[in-house]
Amino acid sequence: MAAGRVTSRKLLAGSARALLVFGGIAPFVPGWIDGTPVLGAFGRALDAWFAFQCYRDSARSLAASAVCTRCLGIYVGLAAGALVLRPRLESKRHLAWMLAAAATLLLDVVSETLGWRPSSAPLRFVTGFLLAYPAAVVVVRTLESVGPRRAEATNE
Repeated sequence: MAAGRVTSRKLLAGSARALLVFGGIAPFVPGWIDGTPVLGAFGRALDAWFAFQCYRDSARSLAASAVCTRCLGIYVGLAAGALVLRPRLESKRHLAWMLAAAATLLLDVVSETLGWRPSSAPLRFVTGFLLAYPAAVVVVRTLESVGPRRAEATNE
């Protein structure tokens, strides 16, 4: 029974990793498969999702991406975090990283909105990335450890 739980955790964590990694390339997929007979419908569905969740201001987007640069940073950060799964930090330090990244992103949004500085695509990308990367690490690591570990230790 314990082996089944371990396998389920690995499957769940592996599936989450695969989805997060796909999410990192997904903003480019609609452009790559546009006009392809069978895959075109999938690309249009992805494009519809991106249109729903991102305002896609052309001045703040890469030509090849279906999202703005900040959203692209978030998607790429989720993918990179799921792939690398480092660093291994204790919960408090990981939370501190995420809070600092969220504060930095908020400062970026506010300072640009108030006109204190011009828009910066690289800064938008980095602030999105720095917030999403640790979030993906937490998601995958948590899914790897879901379930009753004590029961497994006593059954072995």
